Amino acid sequence: MSLKTIRCRLVAPEESRKAIWTLMAERNTPLVNEVLRRVPEQTDFAKWQKSGRLPDRSVAQIVESLKTDPRFIDQPAWYYISAKKQVAYTFRSWLKLQHRKQWKLEGKRRWLSILQPDSELAKQANYTLAELRQAATRILNQIDALEPFKYLLCDYGRSKSAKRRSTLAYLLKRNAQLVPEVENLDKLRKRHHKTEIAIQRLEIQLQASLPKGRDLMESAHIEALVQSIQSPPLEDKDFVTWQQNLTRKPAKLPFPVIYETVESLTWAHDDKGYLLVRFQGKGTGEHVFRVYCDKTHQHWFERFLDDQETKRTSGDKHSAGLFTLRSAKLSWVVSKTHLHEAEPWNRYHLCLLCTVDTRLWTMEGTQLVKAQKAAGTAAKLQSRRAKEGLSKNQQADIRRLESTLERLEVPYSRPSRMLYQGTDNILVGISMGLDQPATVAVVNVSTQEMLAYRSTKQLLGDKYKLLNRARTERARIAHQGHRQRLKGGKRINSESQLGVYIDRLLAKAIVEVAQQYQAASIVLPDLKDIREIVEAEVGQRAAVRVPDFIDGQRRYAKAYRAQVHQWSYRRLQAAITSKAEQSGLVVETVRQQCIASDQEKAKALALKAYTNRVNVV
Repeated sequence: MSLKTIRCRLVAPEESRKAIWTLMAERNTPLVNEVLRRVPEQTDFAKWQKSGRLPDRSVAQIVESLKTDPRFIDQPAWYYISAKKQVAYTFRSWLKLQHRKQWKLEGKRRWLSILQPDSELAKQANYTLAELRQAATRILNQIDALEPFKYLLCDYGRSKSAKRRSTLAYLLKRNAQLVPEVENLDKLRKRHHKTEIAIQRLEIQLQASLPKGRDLMESAHIEALVQSIQSPPLEDKDFVTWQQNLTRKPAKLPFPVIYETVESLTWAHDDKGYLLVRFQGKGTGEHVFRVYCDKTHQHWFERFLDDQETKRTSGDKHSAGLFTLRSAKLSWVVSKTHLHEAEPWNRYHLCLLCTVDTRLWTMEGTQLVKAQKAAGTAAKLQSRRAKEGLSKNQQADIRRLESTLERLEVPYSRPSRMLYQGTDNILVGISMGLDQPATVAVVNVSTQEMLAYRSTKQLLGDKYKLLNRARTERARIAHQGHRQRLKGGKRINSESQLGVYIDRLLAKAIVEVAQQYQAASIVLPDLKDIREIVEAEVGQRAAVRVPDFIDGQRRYAKAYRAQVHQWSYRRLQAAITSKAEQSGLVVETVRQQCIASDQEKAKALALKAYTNRVNVV
């Protein structure tokens, strides 16, 4: 979706700020902490860990059971919903990461079983070494796959025969080849030990602590201080936990409140023309906040009021599903000018993050969104009507869907602007490497003609000097973090937003180049291979600078990695994807090659994406 997040500061009298702080810090955040504590206590939690998924109703049932608890009562309805969404999001992310690590662990263990000497494999298969090699040759001759290594690895996982598994392991150790005929046992032992270390690291990571809440009262830190005076723990595991509690920076801000129903926010103007917002609900509806935002975002906030007034004056005939505002999040942020204040509602200020769908700014984009929503609603309505013996709730659901379809047909008055239409055979490939975070190649894939190239320096222009400043900053922070860890403390990342700003500059410049050449899509590299790409680039550079000297190449590569710190490629890709989707460009992802120059890599990405399209068709 073409989503964009804008922010504003909310200003109100001290009484209103105090009321919101009390609800968020003394009611909602303790509720989130309690739900986070109770989720792992559920009987099916082990099943959720194994599947990597959290059922929808699991968190909702816990929140419902806590609504009558005296510690969490008297909250607006959306505060309970927000707590449920906050916990569900946290545990779904945690379970997904744990599931991914478990999958990696199983793969490493399988690879460890493959890394056995040829003599051991032959013994398991009841072969001689010559017979094992002959069996491997027969299997290799039978393979007709573009990626034989992946094919053999999948076959190894499925196979039950000891002879076939040993033969497949013989080939997999050699990267789906028959050379070398006599293996180097020292290298094999190093590979085996390296895999064992990787398994140990994954096992430790899988034992990581469960998601924790925000301890605004600093109880864990105070307990660790008391323990340090009385009797510090001597066991390694207990000592690590104690040290983390002692050095961890305590949370100071409560959990944000998530609003996914935009009609929970009421917009208005005061007598002086300032924009106001009020949050519906018990304990919040009587407080009015003045909106202060950047001038470049003011038109978005005025649109929120226009959408609300349009729906109200029409007698609710318009659909809220076409509101420009899609969701909002209320949070507290640190105020640099009020750090000396005693009360937290004076020390911090309220911030409202608003997510908008940029397509809904124009009439043409609204029609596109309306068509998508109408198709989805019609499909649900058809499936409901197909059922027999409907209950009262199901009949009410059908009437609600019918009403939604009717409201979607009522248009909003919005400015007209033609949607961007690119040329299908013009693609923009973007390669990512160590020296150049982004290199652009505009390609006519029909003729394989290169229309334009852009390096990172050309994309940034006068702002290119900021790139070196950001790299220097990251290297300094990494060095400070290393020194902090040597002292036994916890690393505190104080990196500024300079890298984010550079990513946005690059994203904007890339989209402008794509629009200049009427490109239909932007092709990004698959980040799963980025480490291999970067290491290949470092190795190639080391081989050129220090030829025929392996140890010198290793030392040069190590120094070069420290000098040119890796960029946050995932963050850069997120910025490019967001900007491209807002501009109507399609974003594709393919595997980037580890050879050739940055320009050739970018060109190959575009051609590979076109080839994938043709193969799918």
